Amino acid sequence: MKNLVYALFLLIILAACKDDEIDPKTSFTKIYDSFRSDQSYYPIDIVATETGFLVLTSQSLKNTDDDRNYSGVQLIELDEEGNYVAETTLNAEQYDSPIGDFMTIDDMYYFVMMDNNKRAQLASVGSSIESLVITPLSNGLTWPLAASLSTNDNIILLSFDGTDQTIISLVNLDGTATTNAAYSIGTNNDIAAVIFDHFTDPERYGLPFFCGQLSETTYYFNGIYDHTLSLVFTNLGQNPTGVCQGQGTDGGLTALLPLPSGGYSLFGYQFNDNFIQPNQAIANDVVTSSINFMNVPFSEYKSRTPANIVSYERNGTMYSVIAAETQSRQIALNVFDIATSESVGVLKIGNINPYTLSSIKVDEDNNLLVLGTTLVSGRFPRVFFKKISKKEMSDLIQ
Repeated sequence: MKNLVYALFLLIILAACKDDEIDPKTSFTKIYDSFRSDQSYYPIDIVATETGFLVLTSQSLKNTDDDRNYSGVQLIELDEEGNYVAETTLNAEQYDSPIGDFMTIDDMYYFVMMDNNKRAQLASVGSSIESLVITPLSNGLTWPLAASLSTNDNIILLSFDGTDQTIISLVNLDGTATTNAAYSIGTNNDIAAVIFDHFTDPERYGLPFFCGQLSETTYYFNGIYDHTLSLVFTNLGQNPTGVCQGQGTDGGLTALLPLPSGGYSLFGYQFNDNFIQPNQAIANDVVTSSINFMNVPFSEYKSRTPANIVSYERNGTMYSVIAAETQSRQIALNVFDIATSESVGVLKIGNINPYTLSSIKVDEDNNLLVLGTTLVSGRFPRVFFKKISKKEMSDLIQ
């Protein structure tokens, strides 16, 4: 994204007093354009640093020697007002297919991608993109699908062996995989093909892979298991301890947030319908089905929309902020009271141009960060970043 420029479209403030001044550090919406009309940009995740923000994006690669086209890797550095500072684009002949989320340990930020041999690589960067370091992962891990941080600051990595197994691993920051547990995706070649399609055309065939940790010994991942997109619970043994099955790849969970109470806030889909459960119990020691969670379809949302869920605290009350794309190509932020499961506020992003969702985060000051894609000139996918102040969030929650 050479010669990247930014456009300040709108500063929104929900304050009741018209004389309140807008602080550009606490509330803004920005779109980052490029002169490259032959490139499309698909942001993956954002993280607040000591000096501003880092944005991880992928780029469409149209001219490669591979029969399949993978996504290039780019990091963008922003200041605290969201203004462009610098960028780095990794050599597309060496690295591709970055995955989120950013994982923060002390003052370093980590993400995973793969090299041209499809081997997983761990990238670390500080507040400045000049500090980027790339570390190959051991144990021959390939085709990384999702990553998150463990309770003892190791990396939980979900990957695919390229043949017939989904693998969940614990990885040290030096790249050493200390634990690997492999589970069969099934023997049908068609089920492996959907994973390859996820890499080569995520806009059309992307699947909601994610992973995390529930307790010292219990982990979970959303991935392909036994021919089906399933939420799998595991103690990293030979077999899962519990499974919440989808329906092939036509149904399953899209996003999930473990709650302190032991339940989950979740977003899921069943064919073309979507559903939300702000506080849902899921047994992690038996086989269940995600179709049981679809009590009322949410017809407002786009079929198989991406979704993201974060927790948000206000005045001692915990909320789930569930973000997804609507039929009208807006991003809807739906805030639920976890204790009552009631919707207490909705904010929609987008008007004329379509907006797609990549990530939402809550920073240390309780501001909400929303990252995604919009179209410039009606046809060029570009990165947008919206920061919603904690005052705006307080005004939103009723």
